Amino acid sequence: MSPRRRAAPTPPLSDLDQRILALLSRHRVLTQNQLAAIVPEVPARTLRYRCARLADHGLAGRSRPYRERGSAPFHLWPTRRGEAIVVGGSPPRGGERREPNPLFLAHAAGLSEVYVALATTLPEGIALARFEREGEAREPFTAEGRRERAIAPDALIEIADADGGPLLAFLELDMGTMPHRRLKQKAAGYGDYVRAEAWRERHRFCPALLFLTTTGKRARSFLAAMEKELGRDALLLTCASDRARTPERCSTERHWLLGIDVRDRPADLLAALREARRPFEEAQARAEEERQREEAERERLRSDPEALRSHLRHWGKSHWGTGRFDPVVGTALDLTLERDEPMDEAERRAVVAFGATIADPLRLWEGGREPGEDERVAFEELVGHCGDRQLGYVADLAGRLGDGPALREARRRIEAGELLGGGDLSGLDVGAAADHRARGEQERLRRAYLTWCEEEARRRAKAQRLPVRLRNGPDTFLDEIDRRSLRVCQRCREIAYPDPERARYERRTYDIAFRCHFCGEAELAQISSFPNGRERVR
Repeated sequence: MSPRRRAAPTPPLSDLDQRILALLSRHRVLTQNQLAAIVPEVPARTLRYRCARLADHGLAGRSRPYRERGSAPFHLWPTRRGEAIVVGGSPPRGGERREPNPLFLAHAAGLSEVYVALATTLPEGIALARFEREGEAREPFTAEGRRERAIAPDALIEIADADGGPLLAFLELDMGTMPHRRLKQKAAGYGDYVRAEAWRERHRFCPALLFLTTTGKRARSFLAAMEKELGRDALLLTCASDRARTPERCSTERHWLLGIDVRDRPADLLAALREARRPFEEAQARAEEERQREEAERERLRSDPEALRSHLRHWGKSHWGTGRFDPVVGTALDLTLERDEPMDEAERRAVVAFGATIADPLRLWEGGREPGEDERVAFEELVGHCGDRQLGYVADLAGRLGDGPALREARRRIEAGELLGGGDLSGLDVGAAADHRARGEQERLRRAYLTWCEEEARRRAKAQRLPVRLRNGPDTFLDEIDRRSLRVCQRCREIAYPDPERARYERRTYDIAFRCHFCGEAELAQISSFPNGRERVR
């Protein structure tokens, strides 16, 4: 058996050797001139010697492609052994890769030339922040119809502008070898990317698409394909140039077309990328203007209780969030916010305190916090103020319509610390009016009952034997008749009088009360005694 071939030992590498290998591994292909532009601090002679030494030791590949005129510079690329040293991996097995074909060398060197131009010729204050090749720049996404797709630009470029903002672009480099069918496929892929808004997953705004090709005809053909895919007003700004063979001037000259219209004047690279960022900046400016407007509106609502009340009423009661407070406080706030009259000082303080507890008065669904000590004091003052106002309203109704069961119950609830809600309060005058009418009915029956009661007492007195009649007059029987005929409503606490006409119609005993004149209650209590005498009846 032949002895196993051992891999050539790795020679000692200087820091410059390591740096050259790292650059080759990152950019895939660099010409000798591009390498000299990237590391200008190293003498060209030293750089050529180090590259030749790396090639001799099998760590870098080197060739000089054919050129019709003059001599092409050396094109350098990393071998598998060289890449293993850069990444710190084990030596590769299976042999070295073949020498790249001339088309690949030309394309990769063209991309490197774009990188060098951006890294060395941008104006002062503007710098290349990122230049990712196809593998890193690839972006998978889900297109319409849940189709899994991906765009794979030749490079993703990010430039830090003078204002600190980023300028983003996808770069597609065509050396004149891409068939038209492939160009249309590229355009369709970017069309799906924009329609799915896939750029939102990785970028703050949609990057521009730079198409660098060899002729003006190919440049305009790609622009036409993109316009057919997305229209003129698409977020993806497509820029095309015919300077693929001289990419070293791509960042400085005005040769980027932004449309297929012949009247569109070419722009330089920075102007094109800023135009792509312009919709984002305008949207940001509008968002900032809206933010400032909303903040001013929030401040106005928190400081002006009348404005806050009007704003809350526009939303509707279900969004106010007063239910998170004590029920009495919530009722007081609801009553204050529902009122149309101008607010007094106690109400204004309480509404301002309520606004301070709302997380965002413009977005009530975000909830609020518990009130602080000062805010609780303002709410307590509002509860007392609302109670006094309701008692005054009850007194006014009693003065006009009489103090009936509805008003007495309302007064009892308020004096017990409860507040009448909006529905109870608005219906109180209806209840008071109904009690007023019922009191008229009660008075009619009372007069009729007193007349009948006197007659019944005289009849009973007359029916006695003469000796007893002399001792017991008609007044002796009045209390007995009242206890038998009168009743008390346990709900209204009002005396119910018998109604002879209704009793006959309903086949009831005509001389016993059976229904409350105010609430209609039929379950009545008997009267056992009259502690205040018969004045209560009479």
